[in-house]
Amino acid sequence: MLKQRADRLPSALGFELSTPSGDFAATIVNVSPSGAFAEGSLPLSIGEQVSLTALKQTVGARVVRVSPRGAALQFEQPLDPVQLENLRQYRDLHML
Repeated sequence: MLKQRADRLPSALGFELSTPSGDFAATIVNVSPSGAFAEGSLPLSIGEQVSLTALKQTVGARVVRVSPRGAALQFEQPLDPVQLENLRQYRDLHML
């Protein structure tokens, strides 16, 4: 049985990604309640634990995929509707 993929919302939110080896600037290019894709030059490995700070909130995540473009992150706890809407609103205002 195929696992249903969560709907992803476009975003353009800059944030700081923290790892045991340092902090890196990245951009969330899409986000869902369960995860996000972080774009940037990120020296990350699959399975690595990271945290990101966006809109003054820290969210724990795990790296689930790495590509030359960035990394897919799975949140430790799903975003609640308010957190997801905040990210979506930021994207809508940023794109004006």
